[in-house]
Amino acid sequence: MRIPLIIPAFLLSGIALLGGCASDYKVSPSGFLTGETYASLEEGEAREQLVTWTNEDVDVADYDAFLVDPIELRLDDDADAKDISPEQMTELSEYFHGQVVDFLGGSHRIVTEPDHGVLRVRIAVTDVKKAVVLLNIHPATSISRLGLGAAAMETEVSDARSGEVVFAMMGGRKGGPFGLEKLDPWGHAKQAMDIWAEHLAENIAPVASG
Repeated sequence: MRIPLIIPAFLLSGIALLGGCASDYKVSPSGFLTGETYASLEEGEAREQLVTWTNEDVDVADYDAFLVDPIELRLDDDADAKDISPEQMTELSEYFHGQVVDFLGGSHRIVTEPDHGVLRVRIAVTDVKKAVVLLNIHPATSISRLGLGAAAMETEVSDARSGEVVFAMMGGRKGGPFGLEKLDPWGHAKQAMDIWAEHLAENIAPVASG
């Protein structure tokens, strides 16, 4: 399914996102991003379960609003949740979209049309693994990590008018055996989305000081 890789040459195979309990979760480029953006990510920063790239020629502080596209779910035939129902796909897409809007909207305007001073955010969930709740109830089976859920995504942020890419990230995250998230079939996937939305805001929605 997901082929590991030594960073940064993930365009040729896949990327093994290391760190904590995500050390055995692999993701591969889905084709959602452009070839140029994938190439930029090759030169990006790899940390824990994320690879990020920032366009140093653009100051995100010059933007005061975001246009957040609906979240796409691009699940290949070999994806962990290829049999996910349309209703579940809609739920996860709307949840992730809501988290991104909440984090970005804390300090910036959220708009529905491209305009001057607007950054467009495009995100695709490229894999989702449903947690096996029965394996996560008892500590003995929970600690085995066999029932943990996971998710993977790709993100591109660009100038809404010119299309110039200013930030990109790609990552996959597996849940942990502790916490109440393990008792929700999609809890670990949603937890990953929470973390990604916060990380995105930290990088492209700086809060003005003073």
